[in-house]
Amino acid sequence: MMRITVDAASVSELRRVIVSTCGDLLIYMRVKPVDHATKMKFWLCLSKTSIDSVIGNILRTLPQAEFGRITPLLPT
Repeated sequence: MMRITVDAASVSELRRVIVSTCGDLLIYMRVKPVDHATKMKFWLCLSKTSIDSVIGNILRTLPQAEFGRITPLLPT
């Protein structure tokens, strides 16, 4: 699970980067407005193998993105 926060104006661009980078490796994506909807928080559940490439692509495209903790999901 990866958490990312961006300005509300960057939501479409972040989604495009995530989908184009991860494709089928993206398990789910949750988006929630924060700070009176001036920012948006994303939670991504994706395969471990795609984490480095998605972080790199996001940093190149949206250098102002704020990354939170990356945590492994517990097996069910």
